[in-house]
Amino acid sequence: MGRSATERLAACLNGDFSGNLDWFELVNTANEHFVAAFLSRSLAASDVQADADAEAYLETLETATRSRNRQMWTLTCEVVAALNAAGIVPALIKGASDMAARSDPAGFPRVMIDIDMILAPEDLAKGQEVLAEMGFAALEDSEDAHSPGSFWRQGAVASLDMHASLPRRISVLLDEEDWNLPPSGGLGAPSRLQLVTRDGARMWVPDASLRFLINISHDMLHHTALISGASNLRYLLVLAAQMQEEDAPLDWAWLRAKAAHPRFALALDLQLLMLAHLFGLRGPWPLPQGRLQQALHQRRLWKMRFPGLGRAEWACLQVGQRLSRPLRHMIWPPGRNPSVSRCI
Repeated sequence: MGRSATERLAACLNGDFSGNLDWFELVNTANEHFVAAFLSRSLAASDVQADADAEAYLETLETATRSRNRQMWTLTCEVVAALNAAGIVPALIKGASDMAARSDPAGFPRVMIDIDMILAPEDLAKGQEVLAEMGFAALEDSEDAHSPGSFWRQGAVASLDMHASLPRRISVLLDEEDWNLPPSGGLGAPSRLQLVTRDGARMWVPDASLRFLINISHDMLHHTALISGASNLRYLLVLAAQMQEEDAPLDWAWLRAKAAHPRFALALDLQLLMLAHLFGLRGPWPLPQGRLQQALHQRRLWKMRFPGLGRAEWACLQVGQRLSRPLRHMIWPPGRNPSVSRCI
């Protein structure tokens, strides 16, 4: 079976530009995964003679991405500094934390959609007052169970998502030694949150291993890629970079311990299988060979290679899930079986 467009793109991102390349397909697939800047850098590091229009387009996208991320970082530091002035030190998560962990935040090549930060619950009201004083207003219908909302002001390069906690499918994996964000005036450093001061702002940033866990959990569990079978290069590339980072090695023993949670164990196994398949990367233990892991991994590859059929399969699964929900509640009322409310 031939490689999919995603697999061909991954090869190029890994420096392998061999074969008869379809540059329109490569650029289009990179845009679908929000990784055009990664492709531009991989191309620049090679000696490949690319299609002139494709090369110029990719260079333009990378320049625009760098400019946007520079503005994103400036906005992040402006907001964090204002919160600091009110006695609040927020924790950055997701892409914002990946930027903060870099020596050059603007050089982070992934396209950022918004800025995510977490405040201690006791600081939420004061934090919203600070944002209001800066001209930010909550976007309509943006509030949810773990966030008072997404905030935006006229002219801002992106919205700011203020959270009271991590989503439950992520927070359930952590204990107080992993995540215990101090409120304003609080002392002590949680073991996996590091206090970082840069560009006039103080912020908590998850260490490399916690960022690795949040990346996998956010994509596979919170965004349900574990069920849908989706493969998102924008997440996989960040994981790949972390696995090769010598200055901030991953705590594999800690990650393995977190695999006591069955869903995270499966998500971790599937991402490691995909990282090995696409980029030739290996963790410190043998690749999973269980029937379930291999079946779900092959399903992801099948969905890559036949995207139309893959979308149809996922649509059918969603319909079946919706139709079965009333039946599940008839058989196991939520009050009698708390696990029902947590079904994927």
